[in-house]
Amino acid sequence: MAKADSKGIKLFEISCDSVPVQSAWVKETLGDDAGSSAQVLSDFWPHGKVSRKYGVFNEERGMPVRSVFVIGQSAKIVYFKEFTQRGVLPDIQSAIDIARDAD
Repeated sequence: MAKADSKGIKLFEISCDSVPVQSAWVKETLGDDAGSSAQVLSDFWPHGKVSRKYGVFNEERGMPVRSVFVIGQSAKIVYFKEFTQRGVLPDIQSAIDIARDAD
């Protein structure tokens, strides 16, 4: 499982799914103790508002494009990557490593 708490790094999982669906995904993806490393946030209503603000909402599909953002302590995006291939999950550990070196 990806560890993110050293250096104050925090993981947030955001999607337009309901919180129970998101929680199950985080547990399956990051493991049983994911709650200590990742917070689950819902962009369910107003539908896609956050993902639209970050420019990753796919209007045609009605859902955000799977993406990873690393936001530095200066509150600026220091890394961004979209994952458009279905079934390909982001490499969370690589994002954490980038976050450790940011700012």
